[in-house]
Amino acid sequence: MGDFAPFNRPQFMYAALQSLKAGPAMDQVRASLNSNRDEILENTFTRGLPKEGHFQVAREFKDDMSRGWTQGAMTTADAFSRYYSHFTQDQDHFESQLARLKTPVKVVWGEKDLYTNKEMGKEFAERLQVELTVLRGMGHFPQLQNPMLAIDEVRAAFR
Repeated sequence: MGDFAPFNRPQFMYAALQSLKAGPAMDQVRASLNSNRDEILENTFTRGLPKEGHFQVAREFKDDMSRGWTQGAMTTADAFSRYYSHFTQDQDHFESQLARLKTPVKVVWGEKDLYTNKEMGKEFAERLQVELTVLRGMGHFPQLQNPMLAIDEVRAAFR
């Protein structure tokens, strides 16, 4: 199971993520992420979902994320920003090597994924010539929103 944007298609990505990839807004977005830690920790998993699509994330998990936000001089937002600033080269390399991919792939995407639009999943599935399964009502974290549905999809990939 992967949680990534396979291709460099900023138009399919959440605006803040686009800004972390390149350009003059990178530092501003990173600073904003750092200054909004509590809001991010509270809403990351349900952002963009209608109220009826919201789900609970275990308090222990949230507490662990909160405790781990800062490691020395680096925060989670700093690490995420650094990851995204180098992400384009990884996406470009992955796409250039796509024809060499021999591993069976099942593409599953949340219908309401705010962070990486399902159109990227559609292109990914088309390029691999595999079926795309769009999970109705699911956001970016179907494994948290509806764990049994996610488990069923992963198991189905092995049948």
